[in-house]
Amino acid sequence: MNGEIKLTVAGLVYNQSVAGTYGLVLSEDGGNRRFSVMIGEPEAQSIALKMNNRKSPRPLTHDLILTLLSVFGARMEKVLIYEMINDVFYSELHMRKGDMAMVVDARTSDAIALAVRSECPVFIKEEIMNVVALDVDPALKDLDSGDTDEEEISVDAEHMSQEELEMLSFDDLQELLNLAVMEEKYELAVNIRDAIQHKKNAQNEA
Repeated sequence: MNGEIKLTVAGLVYNQSVAGTYGLVLSEDGGNRRFSVMIGEPEAQSIALKMNNRKSPRPLTHDLILTLLSVFGARMEKVLIYEMINDVFYSELHMRKGDMAMVVDARTSDAIALAVRSECPVFIKEEIMNVVALDVDPALKDLDSGDTDEEEISVDAEHMSQEELEMLSFDDLQELLNLAVMEEKYELAVNIRDAIQHKKNAQNEA
């Protein structure tokens, strides 16, 4: 599929800055890039139940939707995140009934909840991935989270201004970026990425 990148659900992180919301972490299948989508608590619980192989005593909304699709002879083929406007992701449900293909617009949180239940693949447009994703150094994925030096680097970075971040070297900034993403501190990661880009722009203009 040209221009589309396959994703996997990496996990859910409680959003401490906005009550009742979670960060749905999506990673590039077979790659090192990740990004997060802010979703509501009901959708997060629905996704978490399926990821943990647990069942609700009664069918949840997403269970009901898939049951209805099955009753009418339709099935999910894929989910596609096709647009991002003002930091809001837009998704489509690609379904099929016999020879008839159907595309339905959906909230990304609902689309992912349906995808994990139907075990259909999730994709994102490549141009969107290139904007929102952050690289995770594979060498850092298996680091012990209790390592004192690396924890101290991450904590210090959270209290640094943008100007102070830009005074660091490219290597230091890249290490901080990898650690921030690994610890799922995405707001910090965006600030560090901006500092890297600003340094690159300044270097090109010099």
